[in-house]
Parts: sequence; structure tokens; C-alpha cells
Amino acid sequence: MGGLAMTAPLPDHELAHLLEAYEHLEVPEGHRAELIGGEIVISPSPTNFHNWLYSGLHHLIGQGTPDDWAVTNTATVFLPATDERYIPDLLVCPVDALLRDPDEWRFAAEDVLLAAEITSPSTARRDRGPKVWGYAHSQVPIYLLVDPHDGDGNTTVHSNPDGEGRYRDVHRVAFGEKLHLPEPFSLDLDTSVFLKP
Repeated sequence: MGGLAMTAPLPDHELAHLLEAYEHLEVPEGHRAELIGGEIVISPSPTNFHNWLYSGLHHLIGQGTPDDWAVTNTATVFLPATDERYIPDLLVCPVDALLRDPDEWRFAAEDVLLAAEITSPSTARRDRGPKVWGYAHSQVPIYLLVDPHDGDGNTTVHSNPDGEGRYRDVHRVAFGEKLHLPEPFSLDLDTSVFLKP
């Protein structure tokens, strides 16, 4: 059984150059840029299949959230513990945190209640390893991974971060099974929505 991929922090002078490059990067249309594990990662826009999975996930999560929470995507989350920038496929946060500065495109990890990633062939390794580590390091309470590229498809909920790069509780189910999201959600997800019709 393989371990999680780990990344070491960059020296301050290298990190400063990387952050400056990231902040001034002109990303081609149809792509997005993230700062993961000391690398600037430019990815193409998601496929239709990925968007179909997102639609199902958004529906599941949206049904179980209170009115003062927002279920959104495309926000760049700043992870202060690792100095990384992730763009989760879906995130849940308090509405007041989202509207604190309506013109800002970066979002503080401390305001994220749940971050979710849907793997693609090009992102699966990072979604399963470095992003778990980064979200846990920055105390994001719940990291949800929808992984159609793991066997016949699995969904994993990581919760109870230790602040050192690990989640204390990890539960994984095959697509089609129920998965419980812990507090503050206390929501059972029916992952059969991820099975192709």
C-alpha cells in the first residue's frame, strides 16, 4: 500500500518568486492555474463528464446546507499553512464569508467548511495526495474526493484534520453506496448519482 505524497515547503526566497509569478500569470482562456506543492499547475477546463459529476455533487450538497451557507466553485482558496492556492471543484462556506469582499477572487481556507475535488486523469494524483495534505494542514474541516478513476469509482470523505497534513477520519465508499458527511453537515450522500445512466 502506497503512502501519501508529501511536499516540503520552499525556501522563502523561492516561494516569494513563485507567488509573484502566480499572481501575475496570464492563464490561457479555458484553463485555470493553481499553486500545489511548490508548482504552478495549469489545467484545462473540465470535461462534460466531470461537469456531470459536479452537477450531481452540487445537488447532493446543496440540498443539505442551511440558507446561510453557499455552495460554489471556481474560488481560489489560499492555504496559509502551505502557501498554496487551490481551486476546488466545489466548496461550501458561510455566505457572509463569501460576500465579505465581493470583488475578491481569493478565499481564506479558514472560511471553508468543505472542499471537494473530482478527479480527472490529469489531476487524480494531486487530488489524492498533495491536496489532502494541503487541506488538512490548513485545517479545512472536510475534504470530499469524488474519484471516478479509482476502480469503478469511489467517494471518500476526509474529516477531523490534525493540522499536520493528515485527516484523522477517512471513510470511502464505492459509487452507489451511501456516505455520511460529519458535522457540521450531518448529511448522508447517495453516491448513486455518480453512476452513469
